[in-house]
Amino acid sequence: HHHQGDEESNFYAKGGMDAIWNAYLGAIGGLKKLTILDFGCGEGWSTIEYGKRGAEVYCFDISPGSLKNLLHEAEEEGIAKKIRPSVMAAEHLGYPSKTFDLVLGVSILHHTDVGLVGQEVARVLKPGGRALFIEPLAHNIFLRLFRRLTPNRRTPTEQPMTVAQIRDFSQAFKQGDYRGYYLFSIFPQGILWLTKSQGLFRLSLKVTAVIDRVLLMLFPFLQRYCWAAIIEVKN
Repeated sequence: HHHQGDEESNFYAKGGMDAIWNAYLGAIGGLKKLTILDFGCGEGWSTIEYGKRGAEVYCFDISPGSLKNLLHEAEEEGIAKKIRPSVMAAEHLGYPSKTFDLVLGVSILHHTDVGLVGQEVARVLKPGGRALFIEPLAHNIFLRLFRRLTPNRRTPTEQPMTVAQIRDFSQAFKQGDYRGYYLFSIFPQGILWLTKSQGLFRLSLKVTAVIDRVLLMLFPFLQRYCWAAIIEVKN
């Protein structure tokens, strides 16, 4: 996904994102016959996934090159008819009001003016429509440390989302909430980075996933200190 810095894309590639991605797909539910918007789709691995699940997928990105790759991929998967790409910016959506059942996005909101984007997403959603986003969060102490130690690993504009920004984004909607993922389970990333050991990485992912589940259940206020969140809003 072309918006990510290395730190994230490594983690996605190595199966580190399975937990949040599976939770995300679970929260989205069935997609058959729905009209959805893949918000800031990049190379479109998510777009393809939604298309395969039977949705009609509108998608946009600021980069025409990414969209060309996406269409090529969609043709290979035999779902090009379901995909409708456009070049546009997140703050100014060229879609009519009340168009979509669902708006979905991965790691995109934190690159935008969240207040404006919230209003635009609310506008293009049908009444009762939902939007779900996976976003990196800004409050994780371990991650702040990791970012300090590795300043060259990310684009300097990369500012993860704060809880205040989630609130700003949610203001345009009737209801909004977020759930945190990866509290201690960002440690496996550090372990992989230091030891290069796949085995240790996978083991530590399993162990820390359990620790996270228990801690977040017992102490919900810890959500904000997670590495990433699923944000869900409803019109």
